[in-house]
Amino acid sequence: MVELGKPSEFDASASSEAGVLMHFIKRVYHRLLLIPGIPSSFRHAQRDCATIFMMHRFGGNGSPVGSLDPARLRRALDYLRRNRYELLSLTELFQRLRGDVPRLRGAVAFTIDDGYLDQAEIAAPIFREFDCPVTTFVTTGFLDGDLWLWWDKAEYVFANTRRKLIEVTLGHESLQYHITPDSRRGAMSADFNERCKVLRDEEKHRAIASLAREAEIDLPDAAPPAYAPMSWDHLRACETQGMTFGPHTVTHPILSRTPPERAAWEITESWNRLKAEARNPVPIFCYPNGLSADFGDRDIEIIREAGFLGALTAESGFADAAAFARGGDEPFRVKRFPFPSDLALMVQYVSGVERLKRVVRAWSPER
Repeated sequence: MVELGKPSEFDASASSEAGVLMHFIKRVYHRLLLIPGIPSSFRHAQRDCATIFMMHRFGGNGSPVGSLDPARLRRALDYLRRNRYELLSLTELFQRLRGDVPRLRGAVAFTIDDGYLDQAEIAAPIFREFDCPVTTFVTTGFLDGDLWLWWDKAEYVFANTRRKLIEVTLGHESLQYHITPDSRRGAMSADFNERCKVLRDEEKHRAIASLAREAEIDLPDAAPPAYAPMSWDHLRACETQGMTFGPHTVTHPILSRTPPERAAWEITESWNRLKAEARNPVPIFCYPNGLSADFGDRDIEIIREAGFLGALTAESGFADAAAFARGGDEPFRVKRFPFPSDLALMVQYVSGVERLKRVVRAWSPER
């Protein structure tokens, strides 16, 4: 039995002097990155590679957990424009990764996953304001109104239940969530969703239904406003603002937990549906969840046979022309960075500092 949410003691004295010192050093380092001229001295390290950022939700106070503040996005795009970074569409980026000229020298590309309404209403106008390309990967069944995204259901349950204890079986594990006025309900739903990711797709949906029953919550058939999708009309309106769109499956299953026939349908049907609705769909796929355990050779072969230029993961790293030159499956395992809300960390990723750090680590005898 795993029990979560019970009160636990926290020793405030656990913050050691070494920890305080490291925090101070990190703050100074981040401030240095924002001094004009310092980041540009590392730009040579970005030769023949690009930084792709991954985003999800957008909004201010009262928005779902993890939503990006629009002001932070504006600040980041303003920084990139003022410092003359090359902001590329995903299609052009893939072409140049494959060897088209000119060579990459630290380009940046933006992507958004899933297809929420806030991506159309908040994000699209901001990217247009800065004339910055962005590709949104949509879950087509979500836009069709046939479903709402599975992790949002768990969040909705934990946010709305009045039960003080929820007991649920997940796979071979029995879980207890203790809910008090001080409980971090978002952390509970995040824990539940992480555990769902290792289940087969049908088991996952049964577990969510069981969670809702135990919590005495009736899940609406359609997504509540906080979790609503954009419509196909929204999508086409966003295309006129410069946003492009790629496929992200029909129902957002983790492909490696999905039977072969279903996986093939999820990939090809989402592409067919997008081609039927979008004016200029992007022939690049985006894996749901997107970590290395979430897809495999079978899925890459389906994507390749469908004629895609490549596919994006959620593994942290750079898009590297040298990797593309090696051929094989590299174009179907392209890495991205989660977009950081901290401007200095974004500068670290795009300036060459992060890539240089990774090169040093790779050659370190202690790695």
